[in-house]
Amino acid sequence: MLHTDVAIVGAGPAGMALALMLAARDCRVTLLERQGEEILASPANDGREIALTHKSVRLLQSLGVWQRLKSSEQGPLDSAQVVDGNSPTYLDFDTRGRGPLGFIAPNYAIRRALYDAVREDSNIQLQTNSAVVGTRCEAARRLVQLDSGQDIAAALLVAADSRFSEVRRMAGIGADMRDFGRVAILGAVRTEREHGGIARECFRYGSTLALLPMSDAYTCSAVVTVSASCAEEIMAYGDEAFAAHVQRESAGVLGAVEALGRRHSYPLVAVYAHRFYAERFALVGDAAVGMHPVTAHGFNLGLAGAKSLTNQLHNVTRLYQSVALSRVLSRYQVQHRLESHPIYTGTNRLVDLFTDDRLPAKLLRKAVLRISEHFPPVRRAIVHQLTRH
Repeated sequence: MLHTDVAIVGAGPAGMALALMLAARDCRVTLLERQGEEILASPANDGREIALTHKSVRLLQSLGVWQRLKSSEQGPLDSAQVVDGNSPTYLDFDTRGRGPLGFIAPNYAIRRALYDAVREDSNIQLQTNSAVVGTRCEAARRLVQLDSGQDIAAALLVAADSRFSEVRRMAGIGADMRDFGRVAILGAVRTEREHGGIARECFRYGSTLALLPMSDAYTCSAVVTVSASCAEEIMAYGDEAFAAHVQRESAGVLGAVEALGRRHSYPLVAVYAHRFYAERFALVGDAAVGMHPVTAHGFNLGLAGAKSLTNQLHNVTRLYQSVALSRVLSRYQVQHRLESHPIYTGTNRLVDLFTDDRLPAKLLRKAVLRISEHFPPVRRAIVHQLTRH
């Protein structure tokens, strides 16, 4: 039987970041992943561009991860604009010349950089092709059974295995799931005019378009969100039809559009776990809170949760003191709920409002944007949330 301080299930961004944070506190970490190592070492481009706050970038820098990204894999997010319906005006969020609002990096590049850092850390043992089939507490340890027949004894087990976490269910923790009935279709596009580092969110009637600026001044990630019933039709578009759709929905703000490469689709489902911990067990990342991507908080919350759990543990000793560990996990839950629940509920309400095409909702949408436009403290609060260190 393998003995370890902490076993983490899921070598996604949250799981790998948590492993690095704990390893820096001299914890022996076993990171379990059902995929093969070749996939982790060279992750495929999944089309997702991740918006990162300054706080998240500083955290990745402290882990030696951000520095591993190529210059072509990171770019500034200088401001954001929100357009409602067919309005010719927009609500602008910027820092008034005080530096970028945040940063943009491809998901696959972040995953690769995290993997490289994990592989170099002697306190982390990575086991790939390993699926968890059961877990139970026994003699002040959490036992983990793998499909290979191997058993692992850990002082703490952490599930970071996606918003549809199987390990969360094994630990007896349920979750509220919100299926929005919509699908996000992602594809890179080249534009006639420079994007200027501006993220554009266009809430049209019947669909939503986001244009996320990439490191190349003329390239954006186009995110088309439509009802599930229309997704197959959009995915079947050829390059010219998709480019025409993006150009039309963006009102030609960046001129002519050309589609680049493969497109990807993702059903939109939000998840919030009923609890974030059980006996010698905790949830981080999407296993705890799986966000709708419209406000770009998912990855940032995953990092924040991993940091909160690490800070509460302080050192290895607390892992082996049952009462102390229980208090640690309780405080982690309180802290992560305080940070995540307002954002989670607020995001869902925003999605409800801006995807409702009935007349009362349309009028309310316009009112919300007018108030935000003419009430600077609202904009300043949002900018502060994104740029805080």
